[in-house]
Amino acid sequence: MSHQFLSISHLDRQLANGESEHLDFESGVNLLVGPPNTGKTKWFQTLDFLLGDDGQNPFEGADETGLDKKYDAAGADIIIGEERFRIERRWRQSGAKTKVFLDENEMGARDFQHWLMDKLRIPLVHYPKGNPMSGQTWPELSFRSLLRHIHRQQRFWSDLADKQYEGEQHACLLQFLGLAEILFSDDYADLVRLKMSSQRLRVGRDQYGQTLEELTREVLSEPGLSVSVNAQSIESARKRVEGEIESLQKKRFAQLSDAQSKAVDTSQQSRVSALSKHRADLLARIGAQEVELREATERLEGLRRDRVDLGNELERITRASDAGEALSDLRVTHCPACDQPVVQLNTAAGDCFLCHQHLPPGDDNEQLGSVRIQFEQDRLTAELKEVEELVSILEREVTDLTKNLARSRDDLGKVQNELKPSREAVAALVQEEVSAIDRALGEASERQAQLSRVTRALAVEDTMQDEIRQLETTIVPIEERHGEAKRAIDFDARAALLEDGINDYLNAINELRTDVWRHEQVSINLSASGFTVRVGRRKWSAVLGGTDSLYFLMAYHFGLLSLSDKESCHYPGFSIIDVPGEFSGEEVGDKEDFIVQPFIDLLGREEYAGRQLIISGASFSGLEGVRRKRLNHVHAAK
Repeated sequence: MSHQFLSISHLDRQLANGESEHLDFESGVNLLVGPPNTGKTKWFQTLDFLLGDDGQNPFEGADETGLDKKYDAAGADIIIGEERFRIERRWRQSGAKTKVFLDENEMGARDFQHWLMDKLRIPLVHYPKGNPMSGQTWPELSFRSLLRHIHRQQRFWSDLADKQYEGEQHACLLQFLGLAEILFSDDYADLVRLKMSSQRLRVGRDQYGQTLEELTREVLSEPGLSVSVNAQSIESARKRVEGEIESLQKKRFAQLSDAQSKAVDTSQQSRVSALSKHRADLLARIGAQEVELREATERLEGLRRDRVDLGNELERITRASDAGEALSDLRVTHCPACDQPVVQLNTAAGDCFLCHQHLPPGDDNEQLGSVRIQFEQDRLTAELKEVEELVSILEREVTDLTKNLARSRDDLGKVQNELKPSREAVAALVQEEVSAIDRALGEASERQAQLSRVTRALAVEDTMQDEIRQLETTIVPIEERHGEAKRAIDFDARAALLEDGINDYLNAINELRTDVWRHEQVSINLSASGFTVRVGRRKWSAVLGGTDSLYFLMAYHFGLLSLSDKESCHYPGFSIIDVPGEFSGEEVGDKEDFIVQPFIDLLGREEYAGRQLIISGASFSGLEGVRRKRLNHVHAAK
């Protein structure tokens, strides 16, 4: 993919009085010079705002200056590759404060940033904010994040990108070095998402299992469940309870049989057995008859509702037919457009008296309408008759079922009356023993139900385990692909590209002014998780003083610009540096010409054609091969 570079050719601001101010730039090094308070920083703020700031004006935070009222709008002509575009911001225009106008096409600031990234062929990626497994949403690495490294504001000379946390700085460096799209790929995002899902399921499964085990031991005091609750231990407990229930049922039957043989005369025992069997049959029959009667009653109620609905529908159709006959002779008496009375003029036979168009022969429409209405009446009448017949049949069926159920209940009452003496005699002998067995059966049945519920709960844990296995199966190939792509990255080689650019600058200023940089060389340790910039063996921010920090940060911008001819990198070949008038108490003036000269030499090389640096300063009068724009008017507070 060939590089696309950004540069500014024209920058302007429209004053509220209708006049305008402008600056013109070219590729290479552009100096914006002038004494303090001549508006250099405000021009840079304007350009920064034009490049996708989502604020409402370029001077937010400095409302006391009134600059947002002094100016109505701003614009810039930008060049990307071989194409030229016009961008404008109109913060005094209603509804346009946060909009960007690209060649008169309105878009949001975020959409404009996406457009810029696309035009510059910088891939749009999302990066993890801190620990990738923290669960935080991955933010988008926007053009505004990259601009923090491209535009060095006058108030920010203490870090690579002030007020940008280290994780975002790391992502920006990876983007400039062409590694972000590899490291923060869709595979990596999917891998993190799947691993987090697997981790949540594992934690949920463990918590679920622990809670289930504690509750089970509290609710059930089954032998074999005191140590661990699992499918095997639950199955063993269930079989024990089933055996206990079967034993109790046999014991109950034996108790009742023994009591019956003692309490009932031998000659009556066969009769009692027959009555007991008859009683059981009657109970089963009554249950079936109740179900059948309930279903028949529900069907009958449904048909009765259908009968009412059909009757109402037939009545509406009949009324519509009567109304059609009554209204068919009515004619148009007033014009539907002007509401004036219609005067029937001489009209040819077979023509409409109102529109004078020829009428269809035989007035087929009226006949068709009558036929359709009659068809609907006939259909509804037939359906209503059919429903009436079904209602009649079901009413007879419900009556018969009700009578049969009443007879069965009468028969059951007679059998129970005959059995009553025998049952009372048996109950007198074994009431206490049978009651104790029934209580034990109830307890065992409840334990059996609890075990069934625990079995279903364990199935939920098994389902969670299956989901974990499925996730792991999905994770393995993605992890392999991402691992291969990550292992293929030579972080040291990519870091060396920026490292070499920084050290080339420091070597250059030492040639221009002997021993201005007295420290060791700069090294960059870059990895997938972070980066460290060292001077010698110590972090640069810990070892460098004020003026040395100025040299180092200038070297950093030089290093970034030097990336713009590297095919694998994504630096847009554009830099804005607003040099402070004073740095650590020392005035920055013409004696600092040497800090700009390496940029002039770099951008003067053929392979860096089309790149651009816009840098501010008090004078830089000794520099050649630059385009200089001088601001002379000092804005004094009143």
